[in-house]
Amino acid sequence: MSYNTVWPLKPHTQAKHSILRRYLNAYYPKLASTQERIDFVDGFAGPGVYEGGEPGSPVIALNAVVKHRNLPHMKHCKFMFLFIEENRKRFQVLENILNGRQDPPNVEVKVRCGTFEEHIGEAFGNIQTFEDDYLPTIPSFVMVDPFGIKGLPLSLLEKLAAFPKVELLISFMYEPIARFLSSSEFKPHLDALFGTGEWRKAIGLASDDKKKFLSNLYAHQLTQIGMEHVRLFEMRDAGNRTEYFLAFATHHIEGLRVIKDAMWKTDEVGGVIFSDFTDPSPDQGVLFEPEPDYMQLRKLLMRHFAGCLNVSVIDINNYVLTKTAFRETHGRDVLRQAEKSNAITVKRPSGRRRNYWNIGTSITFPQSE
Repeated sequence: MSYNTVWPLKPHTQAKHSILRRYLNAYYPKLASTQERIDFVDGFAGPGVYEGGEPGSPVIALNAVVKHRNLPHMKHCKFMFLFIEENRKRFQVLENILNGRQDPPNVEVKVRCGTFEEHIGEAFGNIQTFEDDYLPTIPSFVMVDPFGIKGLPLSLLEKLAAFPKVELLISFMYEPIARFLSSSEFKPHLDALFGTGEWRKAIGLASDDKKKFLSNLYAHQLTQIGMEHVRLFEMRDAGNRTEYFLAFATHHIEGLRVIKDAMWKTDEVGGVIFSDFTDPSPDQGVLFEPEPDYMQLRKLLMRHFAGCLNVSVIDINNYVLTKTAFRETHGRDVLRQAEKSNAITVKRPSGRRRNYWNIGTSITFPQSE
């Protein structure tokens, strides 16, 4: 097979697969306990294998079901997979791999040669004609990982976002976007990608400012089409240059919680970046264990809740989860240290011990620290 058909697996792609695998390992059994059907769509599926024989995202998604330790408890649920690949040679490799599998009877696989726009309707019916009151409520995870900036209009994602149980994992291809930002040929594609002409404000900005503006604009546009929670994760190459952002979008806070857990397991310092440049080799030791920036989170909490009386732990967890890059467990670590230093006042339900941080516990924050 030629390099154009399959290619070597890079560390940042492994990191993306790790996030996907961890998310699906939590996503499938949780939903399967209450749902009769779950859909997975890979809109730019690729050949399903890498040069060294490593599995691609279609195989990873399938194995997250068929190799899950809870598979016996998920047999009542039907799992529908739709894999879409435009390149004919890659499609043929993928089709051969999938045809050679022997998956359980409750797993149905379809593979289509064509574009994401052409075939996405097969998973969602005729998405052009659904009324808001009659949208199907099948949980659907849609992965869109394009090679460039074409073929992923925001208008199409907006139709998908109307479905109440859809979740999106999008590769926002920053490198080609930044490279062709001033090209008149790509203006229509960028207008379609962002769903606005606001991206033009990035032309002429310094490198870091451009990246921040464009990634934040895309995240904002995903919220504008109705996705309540959006989380970005930056992927860098061996030269420490940004290739793309993983953009996860969901209607449900539990989905946000699970994807952040998966992202933090990939980046144990900040939960937001993976770089091939800093990826240690298996035999390379580290002097210090990676640790989140607890001081930054403490400043955020003290500033946001300054002067607030009897704030529930639930509200604090919600703030940490939805408004910061941190996990809720990081918030509790910060609060423990703040309590030890008498920087906050903690009130717990009668009979609860000092380490209780759940329902009924409230915190009073000082005006300033």
